[in-house]
Amino acid sequence: MIAIDSISISKNHFKTIVDHAEKSAPYESVSILAGVVKDNKAVVKEVFTPENVDRSTVTFTVDPLHLLDIYTDIDSKNLEVVGIFHTHPAPPYPSGTDKLYMEVNRCVWLISTTSKPNEPKGYLFLENRKLKNIEIIFTD
Repeated sequence: MIAIDSISISKNHFKTIVDHAEKSAPYESVSILAGVVKDNKAVVKEVFTPENVDRSTVTFTVDPLHLLDIYTDIDSKNLEVVGIFHTHPAPPYPSGTDKLYMEVNRCVWLISTTSKPNEPKGYLFLENRKLKNIEIIFTD
């Protein structure tokens, strides 16, 4: 696994994610962050804002066919999934369910409270089953 210490996202990309989260409320929102990893930094180049088909305040699921289309698009652009953003009704900390999915999806997870989607926290699930805090860098 590549070491990641920070994730860099443009203010425009982040606005897209926050707008999607606000439109999805009160349900959890989800966004897929595509980009590159270089020098221990994930750099977001594109964001995808699929619908939470669960329409739930405590879980999210992306339609599998839509997710396949997103991953195919990311691959065709020679990018990789560098992050997953989602909102919680609770404080922005990975739930037990999140940790299960983080173990499979080894990328940065950005989590915000549903009521404050513009204040995310970043996490990475490590091989030793511990969480690492990831710095979020907003760029112009």
